[in-house]
Amino acid sequence: MKILIVNKFLYPNGGSETYIFEIGKQFVNAGHEVQYFGMNHKNRTVGNHVESYTTEMDFHTGKIQKLLYPVRIIYSLEARNKIKKSS
Repeated sequence: MKILIVNKFLYPNGGSETYIFEIGKQFVNAGHEVQYFGMNHKNRTVGNHVESYTTEMDFHTGKIQKLLYPVRIIYSLEARNKIKKSS
């Protein structure tokens, strides 16, 4: 079975990442193909075969672009298009 695991961060950042990485390992050990999708980041430790990721969002910045984050989080056309590319 082909499995796509989607998470905001694709590097060790907290409990949810620890969980998805372990689940991914278990799926691979069971013979499944696992790909990951999320934000691009220099510390990314997992990925997908088409190298398709969303643009990184810095949640700790004070920049004006941060005002658009709520819209991008609820529904991201960029994520939609890139997930289609990876399937």
